[in-house]
Amino acid sequence: MSTVSIAVQRTFDLKNASKYFDVKVRVAKCDDDYCSGKATFSFYKKGSSTAYQVINLPDTQIQLESSGKPLVNDTLLYDEQSVIDVEDYNFDGMEDVAICTGGNGSYGMPSYNIYLSSRAAGKFVYNAALSKLGGHLGMFTVDKKNKTLETFDKDGCCWHITERYKVVNDRPVKVFEQVEDATNPNSSRGMKVTTKKLVAGKWRTSIRYAEIPN
Repeated sequence: MSTVSIAVQRTFDLKNASKYFDVKVRVAKCDDDYCSGKATFSFYKKGSSTAYQVINLPDTQIQLESSGKPLVNDTLLYDEQSVIDVEDYNFDGMEDVAICTGGNGSYGMPSYNIYLSSRAAGKFVYNAALSKLGGHLGMFTVDKKNKTLETFDKDGCCWHITERYKVVNDRPVKVFEQVEDATNPNSSRGMKVTTKKLVAGKWRTSIRYAEIPN
């Protein structure tokens, strides 16, 4: 006899998101593998029982580990996507947070709002410009060494785009774009790869052809 999973409201205490704060997540409905719906994210300084900030979202998407706990700080394209990622997104030395806002990214992938740490406000502040980068094919990646953010997107099997950004005054500025175009499989030259780089304020474009991946 098969069992039917019933969606129920749940609360999760995330102790491993940051060494500076804990997060309590209350979400509207959960089954054995996922949670979704209206959610509340409450932030607590380590050792405190009083939330210093509460962020309410109309929707979220939580992928659960086999242990039943939400994925945190773990992003693997097409496989694992966290409900919350803690990282320095504007490279000012302070932890910021990305919170999943549901499956509003490309191909139904998770989308994210970005909140930057503000010493003046004493809390996280929503950043609309950076949040636009969280609506591609999953969460964008962070290159700490080069201080860049990178998004990936596609159109079907044969057209891919990678975009790279510097962060200037808490806003992303695109400095690199690479398009892999294999939509013309009859081309004797193979896949067209167009690369654009921002150099001294001007875009430089190069085109090459590569073997079409299997």
